Amino acid sequence: MRLLFESITTPPAAALSVGELAEQVKRVVESDPILCDISAHGEISNFKEHSSGHLYFTLKDETAQITCKMWRHAVRRLRFRPSSGDRVGAWGSIEFYNARGEVNFIVRDLRFDGQGAQFEAFERLKQQLAAEGLFDEERKRPLPPMPRRIGLITSATGAVAHDVITILRRRWPLATILFIPAAVQGFTAVPDLIRALSWAAAIDDLDVVIMARGGGSAEDLWCFNDEELARAAAAFPRPLISAIGHETDYTILDFVADLRAPTPSAAAELVAPELVTVQGAVDGLRWRLYNAVVGDVKLARQTLDSLRKQRVLTRPGAQLEDARAQVSQLRTQVRDAIGRRVKIERQSLNARCAQLRALDPQRVLERGYSLAGDAATGELITSIHDAQPGQTLILTLHDGTIRVTVEAVSTAG
Repeated sequence: MRLLFESITTPPAAALSVGELAEQVKRVVESDPILCDISAHGEISNFKEHSSGHLYFTLKDETAQITCKMWRHAVRRLRFRPSSGDRVGAWGSIEFYNARGEVNFIVRDLRFDGQGAQFEAFERLKQQLAAEGLFDEERKRPLPPMPRRIGLITSATGAVAHDVITILRRRWPLATILFIPAAVQGFTAVPDLIRALSWAAAIDDLDVVIMARGGGSAEDLWCFNDEELARAAAAFPRPLISAIGHETDYTILDFVADLRAPTPSAAAELVAPELVTVQGAVDGLRWRLYNAVVGDVKLARQTLDSLRKQRVLTRPGAQLEDARAQVSQLRTQVRDAIGRRVKIERQSLNARCAQLRALDPQRVLERGYSLAGDAATGELITSIHDAQPGQTLILTLHDGTIRVTVEAVSTAG
């Protein structure tokens, strides 16, 4: 037991301070030829972007993880915008930070770990935004037929701006072109493009905006697959044309924009009509308008000539004479009709008067008949049963009355 205690407490051959020990570790780690220039593949986690422009994250796989740092000058060369969950290949060197006793992987470059991971991220975001309705055709706006102000968002240093502006000026010189420069590649491209869209949205009289970039690798174009940029494009208040890469290149922005152009030059041709074509159309409309006006004038003159030949204008008194003759004829017809009607009614009246005279009791008495009535009551005697012997009757003849006394009553025959 004593020997064991002595071996444990025996001081080492060289005693170092903590600082010296850390410096020794740093020297060993950073002088290793493998660790000075090394690549590693894994998944990014705990991703953070500092306000200084530096990136801090962890690179991990199924068995281990290592803290990574990427300084601002290296970040500017990135061709895509990394985020937690991305599978990447990292290139750099291992450094030991004495003050904290940390081993850090100082990353000089990052790339997607193969086309498969890149395509997987693209499809995942595409399906998510499509499910939210950002790709729906119903929300896409038509392009203005003759824009007055055209916005162009692209790099200030590439050939795209020159090509697009040249085509726009040649085809449609009546429009004003507002050029908004922005980075279209690298780590700073996404915030730069979003800022450019925000500026364009603040300009009230912009009719349409083209966001363009020339061809490049999938990583060069990857900033146009960013979710934040896609949502900013979907919220943009004016027609937006996506003209990214070549005809075979597709990005998330292409699906969100109101129109996808296969190339930046094609975007310029789609948004700007040819002035010669428009002038031809205007000339055609002017000729049609001239012919329509001339035709209307000719028709109006023919109508006026026809009206001038009307009898009411050539002989204005003739119409009055015709009206008078018609009134006279109508008056004669009315008078004749009234005379015929009066004659018919008079004949009918005479016939009815004759009927009434035939029924007059006085006329009956003139033919020798008389009326017998009770002298006391004045009631007519219409039957032998109404008279009694000794009863005084009054006989009424056509020229007077006779007072008689009934001697006897007997039945006829």
